[in-house]
Amino acid sequence: MTHGFGEFFHTATGHRPYAYQAGFAESGLPRLVRVPSGGGKSAAAVLAWLYRRLVSAVEVTPRRLVYVLPQGSLAEPTHARIAEWLHHLGYTDDVDLHLLAGPESQNGAWRRFPERNAILVGTHDGLLSRALMRGFADARAMAPVSFGLLNTDTHWVFDEMHLLGPGLPTSTRLQSLRESFGTTAPTGSTWMSSTSDGVTTDGGDVAAGPRLAAVRRIRRLDPDPTRYVDDLVDALGAAHLPGTQSIAVLGSAQRAREVYGALRAAHPGREIVLVHPYARSADRRVGAAVSEEAGRDRILVTTRALDVGSDASGRTLLTELAPWSALVQRAGRCNRHGEHPAGGDLLWCVPPDGPGPNAGVAAWLNAHEGEAVTTVDLFRARVGRNPTPSQVLGEHDVLAMFDNAYGAVPADASPWICADDERTVLVAWRVWESGEPAEDEPGPGRGEQCEAPLADVRKMLDDRGVWLRDPVDGRWRHAAADDLRAGTSVVLDAARGGYLPEVGWAPESGAPVPSLFTGRTPPAIACVAWVSLDRHLLETEEEARAVTAALPGLTEAQREAVARAARFHDLGKCHDVFQAMLRGGGGGEPPEHLLAKSKAPWSTGVSTRAYFRHELVSALILLNGEHWHVPRVEPELVTYLVAAHHGRVRVSVRPEADEDARTLLGVRDGDRTPPVAVSTGDHFPGQSLDTGAFRPGGSWTPRALALRDRDDLGPFRLAYLESLVRVADWRSSARHDGPATGLVP
Repeated sequence: MTHGFGEFFHTATGHRPYAYQAGFAESGLPRLVRVPSGGGKSAAAVLAWLYRRLVSAVEVTPRRLVYVLPQGSLAEPTHARIAEWLHHLGYTDDVDLHLLAGPESQNGAWRRFPERNAILVGTHDGLLSRALMRGFADARAMAPVSFGLLNTDTHWVFDEMHLLGPGLPTSTRLQSLRESFGTTAPTGSTWMSSTSDGVTTDGGDVAAGPRLAAVRRIRRLDPDPTRYVDDLVDALGAAHLPGTQSIAVLGSAQRAREVYGALRAAHPGREIVLVHPYARSADRRVGAAVSEEAGRDRILVTTRALDVGSDASGRTLLTELAPWSALVQRAGRCNRHGEHPAGGDLLWCVPPDGPGPNAGVAAWLNAHEGEAVTTVDLFRARVGRNPTPSQVLGEHDVLAMFDNAYGAVPADASPWICADDERTVLVAWRVWESGEPAEDEPGPGRGEQCEAPLADVRKMLDDRGVWLRDPVDGRWRHAAADDLRAGTSVVLDAARGGYLPEVGWAPESGAPVPSLFTGRTPPAIACVAWVSLDRHLLETEEEARAVTAALPGLTEAQREAVARAARFHDLGKCHDVFQAMLRGGGGGEPPEHLLAKSKAPWSTGVSTRAYFRHELVSALILLNGEHWHVPRVEPELVTYLVAAHHGRVRVSVRPEADEDARTLLGVRDGDRTPPVAVSTGDHFPGQSLDTGAFRPGGSWTPRALALRDRDDLGPFRLAYLESLVRVADWRSSARHDGPATGLVP
């Protein structure tokens, strides 16, 4: 096997694997990996998983790999590197690759094909929050799907675990809860580090390799706090060797912008580049690609964005004092490849706010002033850490977050994932003659958005220039302080500034921001047929049986529950309110029978009743009678999966604030549904609806919690089954999609 993996690895990378990398391919990814910076941890994890998943251990290797970088990292270089490996191996059609970082963290395409092999690359804030059903920038209705898939049949790899902050104990706790609650298919985790902490390490053959013998000389700078930026600029200018790259790593985006601006003013003829994660998607990609370019005469100014996952190298590297793990990573980017035989210069300084918790790091650097150290020296050094205080994730917290209803507590997963000063929101800019968005203006797309520090955006609330769509009723309104939490999406008036294409997020700038909004764009794909309710139910069941047959670990009872839920999921579309919506476009020739889908463009998409949820009606139909019960199919589970298939009617169901006492999510007590017959032979008589079971104090929530807490289900299995019903629904709907071109009202 080792020889086989050797060829596999060489084809992907052009290099032979180290012994530890081959060992991972033979025995599987371990829980803990400690290898010096530049020692090939990413390749070891990704290619060993890939080899086992596709070649040597298919049945026991999870089909999804989640590769996690610390928050604030640019994930684009790692994503591009993996894409290159897949291309060299000829596996681009066999393995889906998705980027989930910055604005692209909202990409949900990975959820549609749970049976496919897939690699997800992102940062720990976006990925861990989704694994807790409180995904930053994830639609609340999609939370159960993300939760179900990320906690099942998945292997998590955490790169540079000591830079995860509160996310580190959360990641370990989540893995232990998967093991105790149980998952449908095995899900594991691997934590990687470039420091040894005096512990027995992997990668002994790496430490002996010539590449990691490259040296950098340590030198302290002592800038005057009253002219801090100017002194750093002077030091960089003096240390920069023409024909080489210098890198300056600042502890905050604001200081990085200040140093960048001062460098450009002091050295107008020199290439100065600013790279950080607070930029729109296209600018992030450009910055990530530029940072990987070798052999340039320039100064690269950055933040922690390049600490992990980047292959950038500079002869001279200046860093502000940072946690030991970050400093080791940055030192690994000084003469990274040994391209400067005489060695590089590692300059460091204490930031204006003092050493803080990094005094031990400063003591080590001071003790080695003037010395030439190798990556291996840094790897083996023992520098005490100051653990980040964090909220402990309890079993009760995960169980509570299984309820994703608006108003459910806890509302936010941030305390278990990132420190207060590291939380970010997504910002877009629009041009409004009236100073505010139009009522029907769509929300921002990923390409428009920029990740920005939450604290910066909070300061903008005073001028009432921050807009968002209300998460409940979808209307545009001014954002309030309580609205802003990690992952919130907001829109600013482009005239007020806040972004510069060459700088990225720049709250101090008043220059108008070029808006990337191109107006309301008609969908390119639409439903091209009137689809009967009966046909949609049958086709969804077909899709459910197909997807469950392709996935491991499901019991026959679970497969049948998913299939039956798919068969019944849209029964509630028989309601007059939904049928009127499908036919409400005022044209076309809709058939008289009950519909599930409307031929575009004849559906208005707007219900005559606010908040109307057809899946609530579906569940009420199933609850009102036992004639559809059959042996070996659990009616409680089927009913739950039917109610939950849009992610909105799950554990607790609350009326909206402006609904009267007789109405719940647009469904009124006393509403009558017509008889429904399914070609499978199932018949549901017309009936009068009573929402009492779903109201606070009703029987629904105890039923849902009983399923969640069952030993043979638990939160991870139950959400996974929900995901499969949702996927089957998406796929059956897609059968009738086609180009929207030529569809006229």
